[in-house]
Amino acid sequence: MPANSPPYENGLVARKPAQERTRLRFETLLNAADRLLLQDDTSKIGLYEIAAAAGMPPASAYHLFPTKEAVFVALAHRYLEGLAHYIVRPFEPGTVRTWQEFVVVEMLRAIEFYNAHPVMSKLFLGENVLSEIRTLDTRNVQAASASHYDRMDRFFQMPFVRRPQLKFNTLIGIYDGIWMTSYAKYGRITEDFARETERAALAYCATFLPPSVPLRAPHAG
Repeated sequence: MPANSPPYENGLVARKPAQERTRLRFETLLNAADRLLLQDDTSKIGLYEIAAAAGMPPASAYHLFPTKEAVFVALAHRYLEGLAHYIVRPFEPGTVRTWQEFVVVEMLRAIEFYNAHPVMSKLFLGENVLSEIRTLDTRNVQAASASHYDRMDRFFQMPFVRRPQLKFNTLIGIYDGIWMTSYAKYGRITEDFARETERAALAYCATFLPPSVPLRAPHAG
């Protein structure tokens, strides 16, 4: 589920800093926002609080981020990048032999990442998701959906799938709906909801994929 270049247009952030010193300040502010979000909602945190938690004057924060929303969007994008790398890392040999196993392994990796990063869960699955982060998430889903079929096709001799981006976009939407429900009830994605996600995902994929799809040989995970 790859994250495209961050949406820094519309005045959110001019650009990600290129100089090392500025980049370090950028990351320090994101780390400070991350710590604050462990305790409070985005609505209760301002740019002054983020700057104070980062140990720098507000002017330095404003130089990089015109608004607090810009900080949260940049932090959300950093999480999406981490999630993408976590999901697409190589499989252990012999763990993926069917498309069903492929879908489940990638799904479980996403759940593991969310549960290991409660701030990401709050930013994307929480009750008060910022509209800017919803926009970022929508763009990321589009990119992830476009690449999903190609990733599977590297492992399997995939059949023709009409409008695969739409299909995998819907699959990610199924994930999000179930995970938001779990997060609202329990503050995380529980094992029960993970099993429900698996059942829903496999049932949906079975509407456009045959029961068996041959592996490509030689298989290099």
